[in-house]
Amino acid sequence: MSLPFLTVFMTSNELYNGLMIAKMFYFYAVTALLLLSIAFYLVFKKKSITITLSLLDILILIYLAYNFLRLLTTNYSSFQDDYFIWLVLLTVLYFLWKYFITFDEGDKLNKTAIILFTVFLLSGLLQALYGILQLYNISPGIASNQFKVIGTLGNPDYFGGYIDSVAPFALGIFLLAKNKKIFTKFFIIIALISFLGCLFILPSTLSRASWLACGAGITFIFWHKYHFTEKLKTIFNTKIKMVSVVAMILIISLVIIAGVYQIKPESAFGRLLLWKVSLNIIKENSLVGVGFNKFDVVYNNYQADYFAKGNGSNTEKLLADNVRHAHNEYLQISAEIGLIGLLIFLGIIFSAFKFSVINNDLNTVKQLTEKVIINLSAKAGLIALLVFALFSFPLHILPNLINFVFLLAVTSKTNNPVIVKEFTLNSLVIKLSAIFVIAITSFFAVKYVQLYQAYFKWNDAFMAAKGGYFNIAEKVYENLNPELKYNGEFLFFYGASLSAVGNYNEAIKFLEPAKQKFSDPNLYVTLGQTYDRLNDFNKAESNLLHASNITPCKLFPKYLLAKLYYNYNMTEKAIDKANEIINLKAKIKTTAADEIKTEMKTLIEKINASPVKAGM
Repeated sequence: MSLPFLTVFMTSNELYNGLMIAKMFYFYAVTALLLLSIAFYLVFKKKSITITLSLLDILILIYLAYNFLRLLTTNYSSFQDDYFIWLVLLTVLYFLWKYFITFDEGDKLNKTAIILFTVFLLSGLLQALYGILQLYNISPGIASNQFKVIGTLGNPDYFGGYIDSVAPFALGIFLLAKNKKIFTKFFIIIALISFLGCLFILPSTLSRASWLACGAGITFIFWHKYHFTEKLKTIFNTKIKMVSVVAMILIISLVIIAGVYQIKPESAFGRLLLWKVSLNIIKENSLVGVGFNKFDVVYNNYQADYFAKGNGSNTEKLLADNVRHAHNEYLQISAEIGLIGLLIFLGIIFSAFKFSVINNDLNTVKQLTEKVIINLSAKAGLIALLVFALFSFPLHILPNLINFVFLLAVTSKTNNPVIVKEFTLNSLVIKLSAIFVIAITSFFAVKYVQLYQAYFKWNDAFMAAKGGYFNIAEKVYENLNPELKYNGEFLFFYGASLSAVGNYNEAIKFLEPAKQKFSDPNLYVTLGQTYDRLNDFNKAESNLLHASNITPCKLFPKYLLAKLYYNYNMTEKAIDKANEIINLKAKIKTTAADEIKTEMKTLIEKINASPVKAGM
């Protein structure tokens, strides 16, 4: 049951986007193995099984069912949607983790649970050590041209979120169990070393959100360790004192936020634009959202529409970028599955924290058992991830989502909730269910072995196209189309290769459908160029304008528009677009940008020197 925690370490140079895709396929493989093992065991089990469901359990099942309903009612969606499969498998793992985490009459962990938590802590420790090696330039394997400390996740933000899920949990185990005859000394030492390793590397990520999130989780542990609630009630026992402490907390919080903001102010302004556009999506689709896992498809279109209508300051235009996530999980949930989905999700969080294993009247250090410490530590990890989710998207990064669901399972198991539903499954029902699981899992396994091979070949085609061998890439993509036709990014690459070899009409057949599943500005640029080759001015202009409005700071779509207008003798429009390019403030100065601006100056001179222009 601890094998899913190793997902974070899986990478591959042989798969397309192997840094993340290898993690997905490993997760599928170990989950399928676990399900088959348990199902075969249940086939031969003769006893009945009693199942109890708490409010948290039921809400998690409702959340999965609601997402399934939105998947069914979302246009251009597929049952092969990876994020939905993640949710299904993790819901199963949630209940399996709950089953294997048990305590004796003295609230001591069993051996299986100790192994589970030890692997969880060691995964965090090893990931932190990997980051430390990168920090000192002695790391093997994964490297990035843009970032230094990325662990095996490829981005410091993803890495910081992963560290946040482990560090507060590790601190809770060590600090709350300190000087008590609970847990083993080995387990407590592992927790301490894991926390120190995570704490050491976290500042190097330069992820401000991860700092705040980890701080929130650590504060929760210290709050319970030193009983701040009782102390504050004793010290601040009047309204004036209470108002004073609240004001002080607010001032300190504002100072911290201001200090953190100063590290990367442009990033903060970029998030504000992102959230503003996301709120526009929610406003127009408030109840049920735009569709399951469709944020990355619709966001860029809304951003393009925002700028096309004349909105947006020069700063916003400069900071606008190609966006895949809302950098706020609560906004993204609202945008995709509506306020109904958000309320169910918040119900899950509320239920996880509502029930306590601590009697507040007896909340002294002596009452802390292993069960209580595990509960508080898991909640600290959840708090860190939930705070991080205000500024990033940890629930869309598979290793971080695994840890989130695991911590939910731990919290659910160690809480003292009210049992909402209890029922017993007889032997026949168990056997039939097990056989069904074996059949479904086997089909799933065969299907994803084929998909794994497709990603392997996709990488070959991608590298061929990158090297300019579009004929080779196009042939490989053609063979892969039956397996990957539901993937918008694949359709874009296939269409782009067809366009590159001059097969423009065929390219349109893949590029146009790709827009229903993918909204990268490069897709619209490629469509614009392809329609231009087909002498379809209106569609060429429309797609290039859309690309330009998604990212107003990018020169290339505007450059293509200027050339398009010039080729169709629309000299005034060509001059206006050329001047726009020349006067555009570059986000990052590059040689390519300077060459484009020089060419635009030449274009203006050519137009002004032409006989047609001279006679006007």
